[in-house]
Amino acid sequence: MNINEIQRRLVKILGEDKVSTDPVTLSLYASDPVSFPMIPEDLSKKFVVVMPSNIEEITEVVKLASRENVPIIPQGASTSLALGSSVISLSALNQLETLKYGIIMFTGSMRRILEFSKTDRYIKTEAGVRIDELNDYLDNNDTGLFFPVDPASSRAATVGGAVASGAGGLRGARYGTMREWVLGLEFVDGLGRIHRVGCRTVKCRQGYDLTRLLVGSEGTLGVIYSAILKLWPKPHHILRTLFYSERFIEGFKTFLDIRERFGVPLIAEYLSNRLVEKIRETTGIWFGDGHAIITDIEIEDLSLVDKFSKEIESILARNNIKSYVIASNRDPDFEKIYFLRKSMYPSALKTRKMKYIITEDIVVPITKIPEYVEFVETLRRKYERDIEVGGHLGDGNLHPKLEGDLDDPRDRDLVMKIGREIALKAVELGGSVSAEHGIGTMKIDLLIEEFRYRGSEASIDLMREIKKTFDPKNILNPGRVIPIER
Repeated sequence: MNINEIQRRLVKILGEDKVSTDPVTLSLYASDPVSFPMIPEDLSKKFVVVMPSNIEEITEVVKLASRENVPIIPQGASTSLALGSSVISLSALNQLETLKYGIIMFTGSMRRILEFSKTDRYIKTEAGVRIDELNDYLDNNDTGLFFPVDPASSRAATVGGAVASGAGGLRGARYGTMREWVLGLEFVDGLGRIHRVGCRTVKCRQGYDLTRLLVGSEGTLGVIYSAILKLWPKPHHILRTLFYSERFIEGFKTFLDIRERFGVPLIAEYLSNRLVEKIRETTGIWFGDGHAIITDIEIEDLSLVDKFSKEIESILARNNIKSYVIASNRDPDFEKIYFLRKSMYPSALKTRKMKYIITEDIVVPITKIPEYVEFVETLRRKYERDIEVGGHLGDGNLHPKLEGDLDDPRDRDLVMKIGREIALKAVELGGSVSAEHGIGTMKIDLLIEEFRYRGSEASIDLMREIKKTFDPKNILNPGRVIPIER
């Protein structure tokens, strides 16, 4: 069936206003932050965008795609950094490939808050609600609650996309990732069947945990329509510290001392000295030079600000830290420091010398972070290539950023070689090749290597069987997460 016939049938299901093959529209929905410079010109001959408004419309589109064996790419805000939500894939042979044809299903139009219970501390939203919109709703209604998962793209990232990618973010040190906060889901599987799983309660036993199986499945098991999310009391007050060290190890030891005194911080973030310079260049924000570490600690009352500030200053002095800023959530610098951290990726992108920025997403035990940071610095010298490190110090999730030209096959081979070393070193240190960005297509081979390293290759076969059960015709985001059987 050609794309024109697919479009005609989709219009019958959804109406003309929810179906498009316009080249400009397609260029927006066919890409993500990694693939946007590579989008082919003939998209309108291969793809169609649909924008369903409810679960019934999702079901009818999936049923059509299942009958005709048409791939569906479920998509939220397309902030994925692992080539998991665009039409572009990266093969095991380091070849860039475009899906032959398919339906791009944009779920971002479904933006309703469906239920909220302050007493039960949950909220139910449609998939297209943005993370920041969700927290704005809770603030504007004076609930005293918030949704803690805070990806750097929270202004754009949707609930459905965050569930599908298993998103984490800056607050991961204290609150973890999406898998800790999703209580229930409504989704449509690859045959168009509707599933409503999970509960509105923290304790919930329904046999196998299908809710959490969908978290992090990256659109390969089902199209998410809505999510029931657990909420938490908002911290009363926060004391934020930004400090700089000449060497990373000095700052790292200082972070451990702060954590020892005050417990697990709300956030604990790291920016390399070179990233600090890039952020200064692009935003003008500057508090000092060196390796930067940001920590947030919760305080019950503003009267404790002076006491805790003095204790932090004592820890900083003991570690010979001379450049720092301490701000409560009542101070002007408080949000400015947060924006400093959220500027990491955009600043690296704006100051790049080469065409692309590939953002890695590894995790290691906290005790192994210094060894890992030194390893990346060794790679930087070895390959004479810009590799900058920043990320979530509090949970060991780091994001080395590597420059390269993916359009050049020779440079792409080098970039993939370096990326492989970056990822597999994390596995060697007891971590994983991915923490929150997902597998997409960029990390399928690395995932296989990780399981092979652990002597658990049969786990990949088990995942394939799960995929077949949810999506027997392999139409949902095909070629992502799970390696294709050969």
